[in-house]
Amino acid sequence: MGVDQHGQDPTNAAVKAVRDAVSRCCLTGLLEVARLDDVNQMIVDLLVACPHAGQVDGPAVLEALPFGQKSIQIVEGGMVARAVYQPELGDSSDEAYVANAAVTVWVDMDHVLEAWRHEPQPPRREEWPPK
Repeated sequence: MGVDQHGQDPTNAAVKAVRDAVSRCCLTGLLEVARLDDVNQMIVDLLVACPHAGQVDGPAVLEALPFGQKSIQIVEGGMVARAVYQPELGDSSDEAYVANAAVTVWVDMDHVLEAWRHEPQPPRREEWPPK
């Protein structure tokens, strides 16, 4: 969730929502299990729900994602809440914009399976411990 409390900027709310979503997860082991050579081989789909979705700068929001082959879908949603009107902070009204973001990470399974096929096989149970 991201909130733009002053300035009524839906892009700012969306960027904050993406940063919040990314900061709450860790993909430990993804590179190793999926045999990715580079973090930018991940496929990252971003869904943002925000007030005034048509005003959101999609490329600016995508910059909040640190890695991956990125795509974005921006839909009308989120919330408009009443806040404190502070014109000296850039406010044009007393509205605060709230955005939500869902980040989905995918890997190319053809790449994963191909990488697994070319790895040495671990010893079988009956061959344990290895010689």
